[in-house]
Amino acid sequence: MKRGTFRKHSNKLLLATLALAVATPVYAIPATYTVAEAATKTTFKDVPKSHWAYESIKQVAEKGLVAGYSDGTYKPSAQVTRAEFATFLSRVFDGNERTPSKFSDVGASHWANDAIQEGLAVGFIKASDFSNNRFEPNKAMTRGEMSRWLANGLAHANADYGKAIEEMANSSLTIIPIPEFYGGGVNKKDLPYIGVALGIGLLSGYEDFSFKPNGNTTRAEVATILIRFMDAMKKAPSDFTGLKELREVAETGTNILTITNFKELGGYKDVLGKPHTYANNTGVATIEHAIYVDTTSTKSKGIYKEMFFNEKSEDSILLNKGIFAIYYEYTLKPSRDVSIQSIANGSDLHFASNLLVNKSKIEQFKLSSPISTSKNEFLKGESYRYWAHNKIGTQPGRQFGSRTDDGSLFYYEVPK
Repeated sequence: MKRGTFRKHSNKLLLATLALAVATPVYAIPATYTVAEAATKTTFKDVPKSHWAYESIKQVAEKGLVAGYSDGTYKPSAQVTRAEFATFLSRVFDGNERTPSKFSDVGASHWANDAIQEGLAVGFIKASDFSNNRFEPNKAMTRGEMSRWLANGLAHANADYGKAIEEMANSSLTIIPIPEFYGGGVNKKDLPYIGVALGIGLLSGYEDFSFKPNGNTTRAEVATILIRFMDAMKKAPSDFTGLKELREVAETGTNILTITNFKELGGYKDVLGKPHTYANNTGVATIEHAIYVDTTSTKSKGIYKEMFFNEKSEDSILLNKGIFAIYYEYTLKPSRDVSIQSIANGSDLHFASNLLVNKSKIEQFKLSSPISTSKNEFLKGESYRYWAHNKIGTQPGRQFGSRTDDGSLFYYEVPK
């Protein structure tokens, strides 16, 4: 960790606040700062104890990260701007490094100039992320941008977070479990940063599981995020199971070693994309991904569970039966017009399945999947990429695996 990351700095904040109030005319300060912040306040009249973010807001105020206003309010529902978030994160790092800003709309007299310069030095702000040399300090932060800044900040504290970003950014196997991954509405460059934010729990999805990368964040939400961020800075990426799953998938196409205790004798990575010809001459398939969801207890587990598994549907029959659900992504080139049932009848267990992904998940996450087991949805001469699911038991000593046409093997064993 670098240079007094968690140093108390209420005096620094108070002096900066007083200087801002005296040196800068009120009309020049952004709308959310029309009243000078009161750095000594830790509770606020518009944040009662019943407020969902009360404890987080109290904590960030005590640490001097986010202050309230001189009228005793915190404004928990106000959107957070780029200048504000730069200020909040700069207070977390509280370092001495500065990189001069070349943004045409952030002059030396701007109230957030010092914070932005610190952000550039630390690296949570990247000048290359902004067009036309404009920072637009009063623009509301999007959740995608926030994920980027937070992940870059963690990379400054621990280089392995930077490796996680690179792994997900550079791999064709990466899957980020948000509906926007397949459905659109997200800048692909933001996906590895969103992966870090999701994987360690800095940000989460909404009730419909969407991430809303272009949505904004309130001052109440930011208080909670900052607390989580400071906690994450004390830990390594390997401390977060969700992030470990995402990294394993980016590297190998599966999360099996993170989510199970199975022993690998030959990995899925060795067979990905390699052809397996069905015995009944229905076609040739390849495995592209093998995503595991832990259904061994009464609650499903894993960062991918919401993407594939619906506990409130017929999927619940898998729970607490000593099995894992497997969600395979296949590429299929049929030799004739066939149904998924016909394929499953003459194939290896792991290279085809007649078990369909839950329809609610197909709709929510825009998954490509057959809609019927008996209809000939796969036509000769075409190529299909789709998801289906399978399951595997956890009986001690159990072994499972399969081969591709060239003899490549994946093979796992359940410990005795």
